[in-house]
Amino acid sequence: MRKQRFWYAAAAATVLLAAGCNGGGDNQPSPTPTPTVSSPTASPSDSGSPSPSASVSIPAEAMAQTPEGAVAFVRFYYDQLNAAWAAPNSSSLEGLADPTCGTCSNNREHAKELLTAGERVKGDSVTLISASPAAGAPEGQEFVDVELHQLPAEIVAADGSVVRTVNDRKGMLRAVVIWRNDGWLIYGIATP
Repeated sequence: MRKQRFWYAAAAATVLLAAGCNGGGDNQPSPTPTPTVSSPTASPSDSGSPSPSASVSIPAEAMAQTPEGAVAFVRFYYDQLNAAWAAPNSSSLEGLADPTCGTCSNNREHAKELLTAGERVKGDSVTLISASPAAGAPEGQEFVDVELHQLPAEIVAADGSVVRTVNDRKGMLRAVVIWRNDGWLIYGIATP
């Protein structure tokens, strides 16, 4: 029951009911998750420790310090999320998020739990219907409004048998990305 609860909480947090990732602890998920949204408008801090390097090659368009670059980075993050849960392998998500992003940590942990259980997501978990820059972000950050489609995915065992399924859903999110050192990091994901 814990794995199923975690999957729904992780999927909901990522796709529809995302918690803010810019500080504080995440609430424990309940069987029917409810949104907990922190304000995604915290100012960047130069006094923090440097973020880890990404373990995957980030496309050039996602490295541009522009609103369009921020959008490309968010698209890239969700591509890596799909890869991490399908493999499963959390390393494709390493170095793509600020260390304080609880939702991002949950995404990495879910990949690790899938690996430990000998399970994986068959195919992609999510697809971006649209992604566009949004106004109002503090200096050094960008807001990206995202319409996501949580695909009706199957979680399968090593032998290919279906362990459980995830429902088809669509929703709107606001991703917050922050420029640190020489690239973008996911700083928060919240419902707008």
